[in-house]
Amino acid sequence: MSNSTSDFTIALIDNISSQLNHYITLFVFIFGIIGNLLNIIVLSQPILRRNPCVFYFLGSSAASLGIILIGLPSRMIAGNVSSDPTNTSSYFCKLRIFLLYSFRTTSTWLLVFATIDRWFLSSTKIHRRRLSSHKIAYYNIIIICCLSFILWIEAIFCYDADIDQAPIRCYGKSNSCRIFNDIVYASSTVAIPSSLMLIFGLLTIRNINRSRRTSRVFFSPISSVGQGSSKRRRRIRRTEVSLTCMLLLQVISLTLCSVPQAIHQFYLTFTIDMDKNPLHKAIENFIVNFNFSLTYVGNAIPFYIYTLNSTAFRQTFIRLIHSTIRQLKIYSSSILTRLILVVRKVVRSSSILLFLYTVRAIVRQDIRATIYLCFTFRRLRNLKVSYTQHKQQ
Repeated sequence: MSNSTSDFTIALIDNISSQLNHYITLFVFIFGIIGNLLNIIVLSQPILRRNPCVFYFLGSSAASLGIILIGLPSRMIAGNVSSDPTNTSSYFCKLRIFLLYSFRTTSTWLLVFATIDRWFLSSTKIHRRRLSSHKIAYYNIIIICCLSFILWIEAIFCYDADIDQAPIRCYGKSNSCRIFNDIVYASSTVAIPSSLMLIFGLLTIRNINRSRRTSRVFFSPISSVGQGSSKRRRRIRRTEVSLTCMLLLQVISLTLCSVPQAIHQFYLTFTIDMDKNPLHKAIENFIVNFNFSLTYVGNAIPFYIYTLNSTAFRQTFIRLIHSTIRQLKIYSSSILTRLILVVRKVVRSSSILLFLYTVRAIVRQDIRATIYLCFTFRRLRNLKVSYTQHKQQ
């Protein structure tokens, strides 16, 4: 009875793990691609690109998109095909781990430098504020990308496919490789970046509070001449505070999503040679799938965090949507105009022409023209019906 209960529990855990791996991964994949693409588009707008911090956000979004495109497809197909190529092919295993961890390190450290840039820009000291510039941000992004890829070259030599007794088939070859990889991963993507982001985030908040107190002292009596510059300062300050909130929320979410996987990775490495019963292995497999899915959630949700919590980002996104709709209307109207000209020359049918005119009026949101054309179209149809009935009589 106990064996049958244990078998049922193992089968249930394996089924939940498989469904979790398939459906949550698919959900994160779709929303992660959409979110990061929209992030790149919105952050590329001139009104936000004036700030050097946005360059780090852009780089982090591009790296997060790479993480999702490289890491998730193999997890999605693992339960649907007979063999996952990253589990059986040494070449695909090494390439996936190298690119995945390089992009993950790049994304995390770009956020670290974004936090440092926020601290520079919020400082009351002029020489620190000068360190926040587009040129420095550009060079920092290049250096971070190069160092991240150099750091994970060792994965090409340490990882291999089809490793026995490993929690996943694409894993470290030996215990020394596994311990080294776990230490490098935990320190380069979780421990050191999270500590730096926490420190500079708190320093940024302190600088913002200090600058607010200073502005109240020096700019409290505002004359009518200085109202325009005061409004401009308030608008810039709102944008700065909004970008800082975006950054801090992303730092918190990324840390919460990355820490469990890093801790569990150490546990798996130090217990890989232990004898474990099938139930223990099933529970471990479930935790592995959950932790891996959680790490990708951290790279998929920044756009939705920005949209919900940042007024500047949300307003830019709404303006972009309105601009896109306006361009589509203009493009659709021009196509319909050309189609009307073709129909007028070739078909010479009043019904088709009236229908096309009506559609174009709807696209242009010309209410009066739409109502007039609809009544005309209906009147023409009634005349045709009465003419047909008269002809039949």
